[in-house]
Amino acid sequence: MKIKENIQLCLIIGSIFLVLYILFAANPLGQELQLAPEWTINIKDRQFFLEEGATAQVQIPFKMGQNMGYFTPEGKLTLLETFPFRATISSTYRAPYSQNSSVIPFYSFDSNTPVGEIHGSGFPFFTENGFFLFGVGGGAIAQYDFSGNKLWNYENYVPIISFSSSPSGVALGYADGTVLVFSPTGELLQTFEPGGSTYPVILGVALSDSGQQLASVSGIDRQRFVLAQEKNGLTKVVYHQYLEMDQKEPVLVQFSQDEEYVYYGSSIGIGILDCSSLENRIIKLEGKVISVKEVPSLDLVCVLTKNKVGYSVYFIEGFGNLIGGFHFNADTSFISVKDDSLYVGKDNSISKIKIKFE
Repeated sequence: MKIKENIQLCLIIGSIFLVLYILFAANPLGQELQLAPEWTINIKDRQFFLEEGATAQVQIPFKMGQNMGYFTPEGKLTLLETFPFRATISSTYRAPYSQNSSVIPFYSFDSNTPVGEIHGSGFPFFTENGFFLFGVGGGAIAQYDFSGNKLWNYENYVPIISFSSSPSGVALGYADGTVLVFSPTGELLQTFEPGGSTYPVILGVALSDSGQQLASVSGIDRQRFVLAQEKNGLTKVVYHQYLEMDQKEPVLVQFSQDEEYVYYGSSIGIGILDCSSLENRIIKLEGKVISVKEVPSLDLVCVLTKNKVGYSVYFIEGFGNLIGGFHFNADTSFISVKDDSLYVGKDNSISKIKIKFE
């Protein structure tokens, strides 16, 4: 009897495993991240420059070390410029400048002849939303149009530590713990003080494209991340989180393109907050977060971090699922994303990597 019962038990267990196998075979596990290198170019090698007379429909800006310029998704440099002091670049304009400049000429992406001038001293910063000039003393800012005409300016005796621009305006984070938000025309829309720390400096700030959300990392001695949202004409804090350790230098804070998430640098990696559910996650990464680029078509985020010996690139899927990464030694680096391809700069080289799931 016992032998017969054991045979029946084995048959039952075998049947269960057979059913499970059929179920999993019919529904395979999720696809894995695949990185396929497509090309690598040396920006100092003339063979990688676009042929004379040829045109490029898409040009991607880069700044790496003392070099800046534009390249195509096909791996051709359209412009390379070496600058001795500092420079700023956007998808359409660029400007090398010196610390003592009182007139700053700027250039289009396809020209070595100035297309305009910014009259003023300080540190220019070009974005897709306009030109900005930060005053030499650190407390003043002015915005210019793409012809170099001043649109508005604001002066403060307190230094600006962090900055964010979007189609809805500008947010400035100051050393005294104050955040000021301006409209695109320079109208002061709100004054916000996150507070909660012994030394309330604003190390990072982000204004969403809609202007409905404002996020910041602030304070030393109980540093915290804060998200504020505008509801019924009033801005109120909807979430705050004290961070594990203080950071004592500027911190990246950035909203996703669809404003569903906000990313912020942490002493141990990167924080991600769901702006609707207000669920927060901290993902441990090696190094300081210096760039976050989205690949919306793949529901993927690429994160560049810097440490003492080099750089790392991490891949985060959805809401905080770390699925891969790689490390490399370099003195300077950048990342950029176009469609479903990642571009990685490493000193004098740029590489294109196709991202896919298989």
